[in-house]
Amino acid sequence: MLRNAWYVVTRSAALGQTPLGVRALGEQLVLWRSPDGAVQAMVDQCPHRGAQLSGGWLTAGCLTCPYHGWQFNRAGECVHIPANQGTAAIPKRAQLKTYATRERYGLVWLYWGDLPESQGIPIPPLPEWGAKGWRAIYGESEWPAHFTRVTEGNMDSSHAPFVHSAFFGLREEAQVPPYRVETTPWSVSALTLSKPPKRVGLLKLILKRDRPVTTAHLTGYLPGVNRIDVDFKFKGYRFIYFGVHTPVDETTTRTQWIGLRNFLTAPWVDGHSRRNVVKTFEEDCDVIASVRPAIVPFHSATEVLVGSDALQVAYRKLLRQYAERGWWHSDRYPSPCQPSLV
Repeated sequence: MLRNAWYVVTRSAALGQTPLGVRALGEQLVLWRSPDGAVQAMVDQCPHRGAQLSGGWLTAGCLTCPYHGWQFNRAGECVHIPANQGTAAIPKRAQLKTYATRERYGLVWLYWGDLPESQGIPIPPLPEWGAKGWRAIYGESEWPAHFTRVTEGNMDSSHAPFVHSAFFGLREEAQVPPYRVETTPWSVSALTLSKPPKRVGLLKLILKRDRPVTTAHLTGYLPGVNRIDVDFKFKGYRFIYFGVHTPVDETTTRTQWIGLRNFLTAPWVDGHSRRNVVKTFEEDCDVIASVRPAIVPFHSATEVLVGSDALQVAYRKLLRQYAERGWWHSDRYPSPCQPSLV
């Protein structure tokens, strides 16, 4: 994964004053809200005898270990050891590693890195979230794949007629018109044209029969965030998928996603909309998990790429820039810029 970046570890709605254990970023983390509602994130292991603090509770706003009752404040400092007598000192090493957190778009983001947050990769924008006329749904999916493969797969329009044939166009009409890639220091994006999706399910209510084209603005933000903005070319109707892919470990990715729509915004539509996203994930999952090498190769000679892969090429170049700065962190893949990765 990339250092100095924000990763989503859970939904805001899932977090209260009961400690929550989360496996993410190759670590076991414990999350909790202090009495003022602020999110705290720490390593989920007591420095005393190694118990998981997520099995504990809060005492006067402090996280309490379920094994021996040691208490830790929001700075990760041990402030009370019940077994100590009198004026016995608390060891300086009785300290938990803490992480900076932010809440945006109903998600809890955690900063992982060694540079100040102001010098790292920012949380991507999502201006439609909370805006008038937009309805949001949430979901979580897990992939037996590296987050880089999941991210670039979500930016790929040319696979849709083959992997998602029940919803998208015919396989005989899989041509991808040329498109221009725009790059910023933190993102790559392109406006792509495609055959319109089939008029199935609730799409029969919002789509015309004769539509020559649908546009999708595909964006990939570092380290692993997708935004897919689909314009149905009818009454301004759009659907935006915003997915944050966080590595659980080297071979597993957890996605927290938001689906935003500005049509059929009644709550009764939510289930149908959620099922569509989940079905797409399920169709993608087996294919992406089977891809080798397991992470995207940053070296251009490793795979045979064509014009329709321009967005993936741009994403890989951006990843490589930061890997060459020393921002890449991996035990299994120590040299991502090498030509071959297993």
